[in-house]
Amino acid sequence: MQETTTVPGLEGVRPDLAAAFGRLPPLVDEDAELAKATFPIPSDSLIGLTKAWLASQVEDDGMDWFADDFRFVAPVVGPFDKDEFVDSLKGFDLPSAFPDLQANPHHFRVCPFEPNRVWWSVKYVGKNAGPIFGRPATMKSVESPVQAQSATFNERGEITKFTIGYVLDKETGNTGGLGGVFGILYAIGRGLPFPEAQPWKASPIYSAGMGFNKQIQKTFKANPSLKEGFFTAVSSIGK
Repeated sequence: MQETTTVPGLEGVRPDLAAAFGRLPPLVDEDAELAKATFPIPSDSLIGLTKAWLASQVEDDGMDWFADDFRFVAPVVGPFDKDEFVDSLKGFDLPSAFPDLQANPHHFRVCPFEPNRVWWSVKYVGKNAGPIFGRPATMKSVESPVQAQSATFNERGEITKFTIGYVLDKETGNTGGLGGVFGILYAIGRGLPFPEAQPWKASPIYSAGMGFNKQIQKTFKANPSLKEGFFTAVSSIGK
């Protein structure tokens, strides 16, 4: 009898799933893509520059890391140029409102398709223990979803683009699925008073469409022949 090799850690996994272990979808060869790059700063150095910039931000040392053509882009906010971005940070003054706020940056990697761009993830955790917008602290805690951020560099090591707030799983945390500053403010009950700074809500048209789609799927499931006939008829249109 042929022996089967048990992969460590999969002993309790459903047998058919464990048997599928080792199969791979078509994957991009990241090393090959990066090897084709002409950008002069290598991946490890680019990640090191990114971490150094983040440390500079935390320490508020006043260093100017931004190129003259810098742009800040978030899911809703932006693009901002350098001056607009710096002014917006001063306006919120998050360090005073959240003295213990931690971004928890992790999973740094260089994009194989944009070799001058570093991606990483963050998860904001902290408590509103200081005044915000002239109002007293709420003493409420923030736990954001994990969010994707990126920094794009030029050949001088300056940052030309910074993106934040792209939530990976809107069902996690207590920010209503929002990323960036909007999510932090919503979590403490100080969400800004416009739709883009509030949790996403389906429009009436979208809700009606989704409800109609569910009814169609239920009908097709109960009547497979009807589904087959429907798609046959649709595919024949225009032939």
